[in-house]
Amino acid sequence: MLQSILIGHLGADAEVKSSNGKEFVTFRVANTDRWTDDAGQTHEQTTWVDVILNGRPKVFEYLKKGQLIYVVGSVALRVYSSPKERCMKAGMTINAKQLELLGGRTDDVPSLLYSEDGTKEIRVGKFFFAPGAKCTDPEPHATILISKSGERYVADPEGWVRRESTSVE
Repeated sequence: MLQSILIGHLGADAEVKSSNGKEFVTFRVANTDRWTDDAGQTHEQTTWVDVILNGRPKVFEYLKKGQLIYVVGSVALRVYSSPKERCMKAGMTINAKQLELLGGRTDDVPSLLYSEDGTKEIRVGKFFFAPGAKCTDPEPHATILISKSGERYVADPEGWVRRESTSVE
């Protein structure tokens, strides 16, 4: 198996597709190399890679154009004819096994939240995951969390945190 690690920016928002009743997510990642030649002229070359991820990941809503990501997966190469350019082209697809968001905006979810009654401090991880907020009740439900500024956030039963649409008065 060929395995690859890719770090790059999404060229467009990720899309959910389905085939034979199974969902998968597709997106394209760009990586641009820049260099200066001996004559002092700057050059750049952008390589596009198609990525396929089985299922719909918890971070799907963050897979937006421009997001920096880290992907690990198996590589498939394809060669095809381009009628527009009248030549043969090659492309690479990564079947992702691991996906991480990099360089996310820090203001989406604060790194420190509090339980609704203010008795418990919850640390929110790099990818908006707060294991301390995970619901342990037999009947799973969302946990309400509050920031220092009074904004409300919701942690789903698995511990993933997102902003709630209203603020505490």
